[in-house]
Amino acid sequence: AVVSTQSTGASGIAIHETSKAIYGNKNSYRCLVFRVSPDFKKIIPEEDMWQMKVNKSICQKLDTTNAVKTLCSQLINGDATSNAVPRWILFNFEYDIARDGRRTDKTLFIKWSPETASIRSRMVFTTSTKGLLDALNISVTNIQADEVADIYELLEKLENEKLK
Repeated sequence: AVVSTQSTGASGIAIHETSKAIYGNKNSYRCLVFRVSPDFKKIIPEEDMWQMKVNKSICQKLDTTNAVKTLCSQLINGDATSNAVPRWILFNFEYDIARDGRRTDKTLFIKWSPETASIRSRMVFTTSTKGLLDALNISVTNIQADEVADIYELLEKLENEKLK
């Protein structure tokens, strides 16, 4: 019997089994990052340096802040193509609500699609988003981010209850 290692998303490109495996351990991660493979045939998890585990040895709000800074730095400086590759970022924010100081968390699905990405990359990315969400059974708030500043603003918006 042949066992498939991939399922096909709505766009027709495959969701690689490793994407499902890493998502299955999502509670261990602050941030999970996926992208379209260089051959445009499947959705794969980004390299390990992009996957950020929860650091339980420090305050979780500080861990969130550190992870946002690391993510944004990698989007700008990670490698020669970092700021030219669309990515799906599943990020678990832990924060204090400004109004009453209550600690809470929220997972956001950030669609990073920088203007520096090729038209083909952006098109495949856009048409593959629903397939990824469906394949991983993700039901969270979706955010479009085209610039690093968009990601930095998310924590402040969450703390001030401007993002539900």
